[in-house]
Amino acid sequence: MSYIAEFRMFALARSLLTGSRNIYPKIINSIAGFHAITSPTISQICKNTFLKPITPAIIPNCGFKVVGKVRRRCKDCYFVRRQERMYVICRTHRRHKQMSMVKREKNTWILTHATQSKIRPW
Repeated sequence: MSYIAEFRMFALARSLLTGSRNIYPKIINSIAGFHAITSPTISQICKNTFLKPITPAIIPNCGFKVVGKVRRRCKDCYFVRRQERMYVICRTHRRHKQMSMVKREKNTWILTHATQSKIRPW
């Protein structure tokens, strides 16, 4: 590299480390153009300054298991009935949470009248 290219590289790295806000126009308008962005020294500097790990602000927890028949899994589990569903909730083991499936509407019909005949009346 020539002295001018090294100087521009150093100036670019210094502006990255100081955290100047107008960094992208400097990179795009440089003489090297695209190669200034892809050079290994610049990519290493960008990786160290911009990509910092973000710790999650929320703690994930288990949701309800949807099962056909709910059952208690320990002595602390208890049943709750809400909105036509049975729920099992456990204070000690949160992973024991369950809820029953909702039956389809056609499976809840009550048969009131049935005939067995070869000829239908209608």
